[in-house]
Amino acid sequence: MKNQLQNSILQAEPFVDAREAAYTMNLPMYYLTNAAQRKRMAIPHYHIGRMVRFKLSELETWLSARSVEDNHA
Repeated sequence: MKNQLQNSILQAEPFVDAREAAYTMNLPMYYLTNAAQRKRMAIPHYHIGRMVRFKLSELETWLSARSVEDNHA
């Protein structure tokens, strides 16, 4: 039962590649393609084999959290 729930959650939102994520979220491509940049900026991502993939909802949450931090700084 727990596995079915986890599988349905993972399938609910598709993973996208760096190009699509950068285009959709209006981010520079190197933010998503450069491992050091992803780590420094704490960008949410997934490794699937050798590929790096993103969920747009997580990137949106990350962007809004960054904008709130930037406004308070």
